[in-house]
Amino acid sequence: MATSSGNRYRGLVWPGLLILVGAVAFLVNTGVLSSDRLYALLNLWPLILIVIGLELIVRRAVQGAQGELASWLIVLVAVVGALAYVAVAPNPGGTQTLDASGPAGSLSQASVEIDVGAATINVSGSDALGADLYHAHIEYSGPKPEVSLDQGTGDLRISQSSQNFVFFGNQRFVLNLELSSGVSWAISTNSGAATNTLNLGRLGLRSIEVNTGASREEITLGSPSGIVPVTINGGALTVHVHRPSGTAASVTVSGGGVSLDADGRQSHAFGGASYESPGFSSATDGYRIEVNGGACTVTLDTSAPG
Repeated sequence: MATSSGNRYRGLVWPGLLILVGAVAFLVNTGVLSSDRLYALLNLWPLILIVIGLELIVRRAVQGAQGELASWLIVLVAVVGALAYVAVAPNPGGTQTLDASGPAGSLSQASVEIDVGAATINVSGSDALGADLYHAHIEYSGPKPEVSLDQGTGDLRISQSSQNFVFFGNQRFVLNLELSSGVSWAISTNSGAATNTLNLGRLGLRSIEVNTGASREEITLGSPSGIVPVTINGGALTVHVHRPSGTAASVTVSGGGVSLDADGRQSHAFGGASYESPGFSSATDGYRIEVNGGACTVTLDTSAPG
């Protein structure tokens, strides 16, 4: 008897699921729904558990043909409701925007941490933010990003969780972030495949840390105060660092195949390469740059404005 009920149960739920997926695919293929609407299906997985639970209750409470009819009605209502949700729910696959800002208050230093997946990140310093500590403009698809500021410590965090089912489409994240030049900053980013442009010539920096998968980094620095660490960790890395003329700097690159062009001095090696500008060992102000990855192409020059 239990086996027969189990067979009937499987005969209802899984055909209902196939009908739902097939109906959505049909509507997408005929142009009634955008392909981005497939993202909405990801939110419906708890519905399967609900339908299973309701069917178990009905089959124990109602026997015979009435129980069978009630089970079919549960599946039918679930399929129709799911189709309606996919059609009218907010579109998580489409591109949306988010703007955020926060006051600087009496802060003299702050930090920003960016935790995302595949991303394009543009960070710049600005002296035109008025009383604000930062302005963030985000274009995204998928989950809504989170932007939070601890006003007491000056810790700014920007993050977006990744989609669990990436085969439905590509998640998009483009961040344009302006930081107040009135405070000193520690900047860190954690990302997957990324293109990062850090225009930091106007900022006082305490540190920069980049953790990534495969990325291209374009970093423009200003005049340092103290020895500022710049650390970049990843897989396949292309890193271009620009600093003002006369700024002391050292760069150490470690990984598999390494190509380093530092102030016009080129070196190619397997395992690592390094360079120090004249006088760096005795300098009180400068940048200590470390790049750790698999295949690394790194350039260091003095093309940034003073």
